[in-house]
Amino acid sequence: MKRSVGQQLLQAAVVLLGTLICGLGIQLELFSGAGVDPLTMFEEGLGRTTGIATGTIALGVNCAMLLLALLLNRKNIWIGTVITVLCLGPSINLFAGLMAGMGMVPPAGWLGKIAMNIAGVFLCGAGIAIYMLPDYGVGAMEAVMIFLAEKLRFPYGPVRIAMDCTWGVIGFFLGGTLGVGTIIGAFGIGMSLDLCLRGLKKVLGDRIPKGR
Repeated sequence: MKRSVGQQLLQAAVVLLGTLICGLGIQLELFSGAGVDPLTMFEEGLGRTTGIATGTIALGVNCAMLLLALLLNRKNIWIGTVITVLCLGPSINLFAGLMAGMGMVPPAGWLGKIAMNIAGVFLCGAGIAIYMLPDYGVGAMEAVMIFLAEKLRFPYGPVRIAMDCTWGVIGFFLGGTLGVGTIIGAFGIGMSLDLCLRGLKKVLGDRIPKGR
């Protein structure tokens, strides 16, 4: 059933909100100094190699994944996909600038670093769950994840974990920040995604319009 303009605007707003939350989570991981999730480690390592900001690298990676998703899983690509592809990377740079402008400094102790990292990982998974919720086109990375999950008949969480571990190995050799936070991110984002998506569907039900 075709959605009204108002419903589609609400769907787009939910996708944008999830994207911003995900961007904030990634920036908290970077800022914590405890290590970053594997995909961010890849993007950070590539950024260090090329001298380009991590958020800008994320934009490029998302565009490349969009091309792959168009080949593998076009049915899940829609306006929401474009929003996440174009806005996630810049949102990381946005929050980096805001935190720098506020004079924030990374936590000094390891307890604080890990706590900030866990918060970032949770927000990242929650943001993904939020922008998947309206079924308005998932993120390019998630489109590939869904394709693999459906082909392998595995839940989203384990497939996301496997993808993240692959990114992490490549990121390590590119010079990304490896730490306790990398392990937390490798397993935590998939778990947070699964938990939040199930919870949001249960709590919100049909209050958020779904579909195109």
